[in-house]
Amino acid sequence: MTRIRTGRSRARAIHEIETGLRSLSKGLRLLASNVAAPAGIAGAQARRRVSAALRLQGRYMGLIRTLPTKKKARVMAIRASKGVEQAIRLARELRA
Repeated sequence: MTRIRTGRSRARAIHEIETGLRSLSKGLRLLASNVAAPAGIAGAQARRRVSAALRLQGRYMGLIRTLPTKKKARVMAIRASKGVEQAIRLARELRA
């Protein structure tokens, strides 16, 4: 009787199964990304570029909304006379 080497055949079978599962997993990921992109799922769309002026405006609004009314009036007056950058500096000082 010949002896059957089961160790190598098992290892080969396990290797083939792992390779197949990796291939299947990769295919499913690709399919999921292709299906999800047109549907508008969060994160699938590219982020829009934000201009420097809009970012500056956001900083100003974020700082001014938490200030009390009198301090807010001071910051708004500085913005009207000297610009947004100066108003942001003052709002940061007044916030503390």
